[in-house]
Amino acid sequence: MSLNSEIISDVQADKALIKLSLQRVGVSNIPKIIRRKWKNSYNELSAKIDVYVDLVSTQRGIHMSRNIEAINEVTAELLSEVISDTEVLCSRIAKRVIEIQDGAKFSEVRLEANYEAETFSEPLLKKKSSVHKLKAGAKAEVIDGEIRIKKIIGAEVQGTTVCPCSEELSRDFAKEQLKKKGYTDEQINEILDIIPLAAHNQRSKATLLFELPDDSPRIELDDIIALMEISMSAPIHEVLKRKDEQAVVLYAHKKPGFVEDVIRTLLQNVVFKFGYLPDEVQVYAKQINYESIHQHDAVAEVCTTIGDLKKQLLEEKNNG
Repeated sequence: MSLNSEIISDVQADKALIKLSLQRVGVSNIPKIIRRKWKNSYNELSAKIDVYVDLVSTQRGIHMSRNIEAINEVTAELLSEVISDTEVLCSRIAKRVIEIQDGAKFSEVRLEANYEAETFSEPLLKKKSSVHKLKAGAKAEVIDGEIRIKKIIGAEVQGTTVCPCSEELSRDFAKEQLKKKGYTDEQINEILDIIPLAAHNQRSKATLLFELPDDSPRIELDDIIALMEISMSAPIHEVLKRKDEQAVVLYAHKKPGFVEDVIRTLLQNVVFKFGYLPDEVQVYAKQINYESIHQHDAVAEVCTTIGDLKKQLLEEKNNG
């Protein structure tokens, strides 16, 4: 006996019970293995993908399975091609979703995956390998009958930060104690420039995303990750021998920074490295310092454009 009826109702296409439009409806955490070419080799990314579309006020629901079908169709099409940029994969999925979801005018795709990057460790003066969170996506919108796409690429990177306030308090204490021992101001300053000062430090997390027009120049993901690492007090390392641990700790304490300092350094580095991008490219940055001596965390967040960042830095330079 067949378990299928001859009539299959399309309940999603029914009229909405309450006529309100919805900005994002879809499916999230879709697992997908993506084979990505990186330089002269391939790596496999175990990704989670979210796919959303808008929904008109008159329709009861979207056809959720079509979002998953779009992912499967696009990834199958790309099997014969080289997938080097996950944001390009996302832009194709976003475009396909709009094409197959009746009445959709907007779609959004988000992709996350663990990503192993090789970057240069300034404290150790050699390359290191570490795993970070790749973040990619795309937004597609129907404007004047055409599908226009913006792609998103970025990362979430962990690092180390050292509190400059606690370090300065340790400096004040050391100065007083050395003064009592009869050292001159010149001697004290010379000593404190050599000796590491106590400070509380944090493991920190930076997020940096670029939202670009579909025809913008590509951004190398490893460059984004390297930029984020050098903006903090020191990068993290999975394995450290004693000499290397010593170098990383001393390096970090020579480069203390508040959460505000770190995110400003990151944004300045964005302009130095990616200033060639169109002014309208959107930049999202977030820095979280997980405090070691408090129950709370310190957070700084900025949403801006390449053009606005360049304008602000130019004004600062002109004002001296």
